Amino acid sequence: MKLNKIAGLIGSGMVLLSAGAYAQSTNEETSGDKKGSAVFSPLNVSAGKMTSEQEALDKPGATSSRATDKNLESLDSTLRSMPGTYTQIDPGQGSVSVNIRGMSGFGRVNTMVDGITQSFYGTSTSGTAIHGSTNSMAGVLIDPNFLVGVDVTRGDSSGSSGVNALAGSANLRTIGVDDVVFTGNPFGVRSRFSVGSNGIGRSGMIAAAGKTNAFTDTGSFGAMAAISGSSVYSNFDNGDGINSEEFGYDKFMKQNPKSQLYKVDIKPNEFTSFELSARTYQNKFSRRDITSDDYYIKYHYSPFSELIDLNVTASTSRSEQQYQDGSLYTFYSTSARNRSNALDINNTSRFTLGNNDLAFSLGGKLMRTRYDKLIKSNAGDPQSSQESIENNPFAPSGNQDISALYTGLEITRGIYQANLNLNYTQNKISGFKPACDPRVTCVPQGEYNVDEKESGFNPSVLLSAQVTPWLQPFVSYSKSMRAPNIQEMFFSNSGGASMNPFLKPERAETYQAGFNINTQDLLLKEDSLRLKALVYRSKIKNYIFSESYLVCTNGRKCNMTEVNANDWEDVSDYSDNMYIYVNSDSLVRAQGFELEMDYDAGYAFARLAYSQQHTDQPTSIASTYFGAGDITELPRKYMTLDTGLRFFDQSLTVGSVIKYTGKTRRLSPNFDFDEKTGAIVKEEMPQIPTIIDLYSTYEFNRNFMLKFSVQNLMNKNYSEALNKLNMMPMQGDESTAANTARGRTYIFGGEIRF
Repeated sequence: MKLNKIAGLIGSGMVLLSAGAYAQSTNEETSGDKKGSAVFSPLNVSAGKMTSEQEALDKPGATSSRATDKNLESLDSTLRSMPGTYTQIDPGQGSVSVNIRGMSGFGRVNTMVDGITQSFYGTSTSGTAIHGSTNSMAGVLIDPNFLVGVDVTRGDSSGSSGVNALAGSANLRTIGVDDVVFTGNPFGVRSRFSVGSNGIGRSGMIAAAGKTNAFTDTGSFGAMAAISGSSVYSNFDNGDGINSEEFGYDKFMKQNPKSQLYKVDIKPNEFTSFELSARTYQNKFSRRDITSDDYYIKYHYSPFSELIDLNVTASTSRSEQQYQDGSLYTFYSTSARNRSNALDINNTSRFTLGNNDLAFSLGGKLMRTRYDKLIKSNAGDPQSSQESIENNPFAPSGNQDISALYTGLEITRGIYQANLNLNYTQNKISGFKPACDPRVTCVPQGEYNVDEKESGFNPSVLLSAQVTPWLQPFVSYSKSMRAPNIQEMFFSNSGGASMNPFLKPERAETYQAGFNINTQDLLLKEDSLRLKALVYRSKIKNYIFSESYLVCTNGRKCNMTEVNANDWEDVSDYSDNMYIYVNSDSLVRAQGFELEMDYDAGYAFARLAYSQQHTDQPTSIASTYFGAGDITELPRKYMTLDTGLRFFDQSLTVGSVIKYTGKTRRLSPNFDFDEKTGAIVKEEMPQIPTIIDLYSTYEFNRNFMLKFSVQNLMNKNYSEALNKLNMMPMQGDESTAANTARGRTYIFGGEIRF
């Protein structure tokens, strides 16, 4: 059934069910002393403590959550197990890049660690395509050993996480004091370790923490220190036993990341709390030294008054990439840096007005991100060296300032709930644009200090109703905005001639309709079933992508569509090829269906995530020629099914993860291009087989747990979707093993906590 028909049926059902529930509530309210009471209340009963996955399924809207410490799946696999969520993979980056509904990159998905927006933009010089070439991608540098969970929200622009977020947000949660110290103990130690075959290597983490009563009768003080390190080899065997060195991996991809995490929790009394955190990351990888430091302080004040629930967060992030001499064009003593500072303040007031329970929130967010570079060139004479510095796509420089005011009102009346949100966001981008070559017509022609501002209002509405104890339908509308980033506006392969200081923000409108189901005792006594199903449709205005331009008659710029239409007759003798980021004239549309289910019967469980979607965003030509980003078109269908059994009073868990991927496309590795537009075409990838992983965990007691996993059990040979190496030129050579996935791999690990 087509998407619009499905949406129509769901919408009709919601209207009918809501009308029936409203009629029933009206009848009961007028029949006596039950005025103002709810007919139904949400069913949130479970045999034990609810997991983060279950809590997300109970929420209206497109929300998902995963714990990262259950089995030995990679962070990429964990994110891909959520509906509408994927990752861009570049083996030369060492970072995680989240994709939501076909949208990725800095700002399109607000990716956070402990609520702090990440702004790292990596440039790899591994040389997997052509010697001296670069691949660039926005991502997050994070040690998976520190993570306890991941939360994803799709198609929503509410609150602080919705500021400058086009498609949604993802938050990676790290361990804290209470994750290390058992309740009632003054001190605790927690350790994780793993070792794997087929290039996985060794990994280990140890955290020590203490917590004690302090300051007042209700106060406390806690502190934690954690260190982690791992070894990931640069080669592995695929399903056919062919080593990865034959299809794109090189010796520079071996990495040994090291990380530290420190946290301090201060609670002077029951009303006030402080949290301080410092996280560092170091890695020598793809011919560069990478360092990243993140710091934040959080303040929370919540007295007995329900009118005050104040949160203040101040953060700073610093990342640097130092490149080996000779690894990047003609450059030496080269580095790229980014700095990001942010301040977020918000308060929530709760009160009752008539028969309505209200929660009103008001907040503001300020964020400044700066990218800069230090380059020296030995291209020859001073003029040639300066031109080589100005006319390359490596590490654009500039400042981006984001300021926002956001507000929200949650109204609960009986079985009904409405979430009304609005944010006003202002974006400012500043930087230097050098003068254009005299043979190229530009606006402006000379050097120019860019100082561009854009602003806009972004409303969102989410309506839901608990029409029965087990059924909660919902509908939502969201308007979101993403400012052009520094890398897009100041892309400099041809100096000032390739920069576009007039880029407009991307703006999206997203409609969603779906329902939650939460029921118990469905098949067995005390079992539970949670299910979330929804359809969505998004349209994006001013989508940013890169096109190829040449110099035509009288020095004016002309794109490839015009050039091909005129059989190249107007092309100038000076034909500099510029790759410029522009706004799409046509709307980009995305639509799909998402389903997520969690069934738990104690001794048996099943978790399902299914996605079906279609996007039509244009191809950025710079992604092929300069590695600036990846193809973001998701597989048309993909599914993850996690099933298992628990034995010996649930101490032993044996399960399997089944991953199905439907038809997917990639950028042509042979650089086949559209004759009219000049854009690199998308081609169908070979069918990706269904991949089966097995895992088991045995919890001896609360102090000791062992884990074992067999990944790619059937030893299938395949290429992963949205993997950078699927688009490298060597992948188009029939004599080359055109795949990038590991064959059968064994991983053993465990946890110690006391």
